Amino acid sequence: MQVSPSPFAHLSLLTVTKTVLVAQGQPWQAQLWKSVLESQRHAVVLVSPQADLVEVSATHPPDLMVVDMTTGLFNPYAFCRECRSRLPDIPVILTHHPRRRIEPAERRWAIYQGAAEVIPGLAEADDILHSLEQVYKAARWPFPIDTAALHAVLEQAGLRPEKDSSLPSPPVAPEERQEQTAAPPPAKYRLMYRGRPVE
Repeated sequence: MQVSPSPFAHLSLLTVTKTVLVAQGQPWQAQLWKSVLESQRHAVVLVSPQADLVEVSATHPPDLMVVDMTTGLFNPYAFCRECRSRLPDIPVILTHHPRRRIEPAERRWAIYQGAAEVIPGLAEADDILHSLEQVYKAARWPFPIDTAALHAVLEQAGLRPEKDSSLPSPPVAPEERQEQTAAPPPAKYRLMYRGRPVE
């Protein structure tokens, strides 16, 4: 009988912190997760959501699974129950690709079913650090997040964090200040005729 090689065999144990199995319905989400996690020196194995994720994880156990719950290819809660039964030491993070708020009741139900956490899919740079913090907390990983490496990866992906709002605003030139004060009032306070402001 020929044993199939481990998908993790090519990874150097000297540089890898943890191994994460990522299954996402949207290819760009999979690649973004891969880049973000690899920036933290984690080994990432991309797996199709159509694969038998429990069997893959049972054969070559990762330290964490990040699974898109919106693919429609499986019941995410049944998946979490099976993982809790067969792979109790592998946390499962469910992601919700369409960017919407995860309701508290939905999160409680998912955790009750065996998920470690439920988070929205990755999108804005400012949210990605928070998402990574949630992953670390749910997985109980003590490692510090390398924010410099994370920001470098986000820059490469064309995602830039918003400027720090705690920094002072640049001074306004006198002519700009005049333009600001001379600006017309908001439309709702202006005299309108057939949808157009009357000058």
